[in-house]
Amino acid sequence: MKIDRRYVNIIREFMISGFKLRTGGAVLGFAWTLLHPLLMLLILYMLFSKRIGSGIPHYGIFLMVGIVHWNFFSRATANSLRSIITRRVMLNNVHIPITAVVAGSILEVFVSFLFELFIVGGFILFLGIGFSKAVFWLPFVIFIQLLLIAGISLVLACFNVYFKDIEYVWDVMLKIGFFVTPIFYEPSMFVSRQKLSLYLINPLTRIIMFARDILLFRRSPDPINMLCLFLSALVIFLVCYLVFKKLEGAIIERI
Repeated sequence: MKIDRRYVNIIREFMISGFKLRTGGAVLGFAWTLLHPLLMLLILYMLFSKRIGSGIPHYGIFLMVGIVHWNFFSRATANSLRSIITRRVMLNNVHIPITAVVAGSILEVFVSFLFELFIVGGFILFLGIGFSKAVFWLPFVIFIQLLLIAGISLVLACFNVYFKDIEYVWDVMLKIGFFVTPIFYEPSMFVSRQKLSLYLINPLTRIIMFARDILLFRRSPDPINMLCLFLSALVIFLVCYLVFKKLEGAIIERI
């Protein structure tokens, strides 16, 4: 996503204003962004800890890592999907690139994601798991997830201008994605070794698995597998960006 330096401040303002609008009207404010994953963790832990989680060490942390990364993906894409429509008056009156609007929507959720990761880190230290040198791989995993989110968000935001049903379609896809992504289980529990490679086509699956390797199991990801994940996310981003460029010209007229 190529963005002129002149628009960095605009992106920051979009991010801050969006974040304030999302949390400012609530009694607990920003605390809700942290309570949501914790409540989700509690429910999933109560449901699955005895059976699915019985053979997984520190199942609570296992769940937290999956929830935090999934929430980042689902919230960022859903938030970006509505970004062009939400900012349509400004886009019609001020020369602002659409990429800046989408980027601001992603970064708005990214702030919450970082705070949630900080809480995960606190639990890891509290439980005595600690960190290893593998933690230096985590920024690369986060960058790959951002790349994936950026590409998908651009296309979703554009499609939402052309097709009003996209928001409902994406909501259904996210609900399905929650169960086909290993948030509360290990893929090997339900997927045979022969079909595992097919299951791993989903980049978000590998992102969560790498994050768990780094934070919970304290081991570095295989560099070749990490490179393959990066390349797959890059291809998705480039394809989505090309689709976005095809649609960009007519978007302002349609809103």
